[in-house]
Amino acid sequence: MSFAYDIKSEICNNRPFRHRNRKAQAYGLLLFGNSFGIDTISIHTEHKVVARLYADCIADLIGLTDSITLREVKRQGRRSIYMVTVDSLTDRAAVLSYFGCKAEEDSCGLRRELLADSDIPAFLSGAFLAAASVPDPEKEYRVEFAISSKPLCDDLAALLAEYLTAPKSTTRRNDYLLYYKESENIEDLLTFIGAPKAALNLMEIKIVKELRNKVNRETNCETANITKTIDASMTQIEQIQLIQSRCGIESLPEDLREIAVLRLENPDFSLRELGKMLSTPISRSGVNHRLKRIAEFAEPLRNERGNQQ
Repeated sequence: MSFAYDIKSEICNNRPFRHRNRKAQAYGLLLFGNSFGIDTISIHTEHKVVARLYADCIADLIGLTDSITLREVKRQGRRSIYMVTVDSLTDRAAVLSYFGCKAEEDSCGLRRELLADSDIPAFLSGAFLAAASVPDPEKEYRVEFAISSKPLCDDLAALLAEYLTAPKSTTRRNDYLLYYKESENIEDLLTFIGAPKAALNLMEIKIVKELRNKVNRETNCETANITKTIDASMTQIEQIQLIQSRCGIESLPEDLREIAVLRLENPDFSLRELGKMLSTPISRSGVNHRLKRIAEFAEPLRNERGNQQ
């Protein structure tokens, strides 16, 4: 199952959290569903547990059962969509009245007076179940609320900013979006709305990703250093072989002969390792200096060979 499915399942199954503020969670779930008005009250979701909770909220709190329809719409090659609707006009009016909305109103915005401070986590958990999406955190960190009404989007943004970090906002097609991209903000949100296990899971994923990235960086750096060392060694061996073929190693000054022979015999050794092998050990920079002198010695020989060709 997806990370989003696990989060929403955890919230739906967190009975102690839900039962303390059932009305507040139901209010968030209905208000941020697909529609919440006298003409239609409905939600469309890929999560069966969310659809079931939506129907149960209406049935348990308001006592309506006969006109609530939950149906599954199968989609080829994709997840099913679960749709819950309140089919009776009278029952829709009863639902709206229960949450302080009048039937003649075109839309029902967030009524902040219905929510005590202790209700906010449950209310936001309902809004999350209805309107939020979460991609695989292995690919990116993001929680996104998609809301069709700008006033309702603004209300939710203000509420999130009051209790958590203020979300960023944008638009996509006909939706107004609120989102978090920082993993710490997502962890805080999940913990606040009753999904602490998902928050811990996200922390673990982040730690593993950071460790993996660190190992990759170190490996890449080490590989680059090895490649650089090998390339430099091959150049040095070429220069020494040129000297050897044209005038012999003996033509080198005495202090360069030993390092030249060691380099030919140990092409994969680092400069520091070569320095330790000398009869009188020297530092890495000392070895580098001697190899540069060998390169300078070979340069006229290379130019001479190039002119002959």
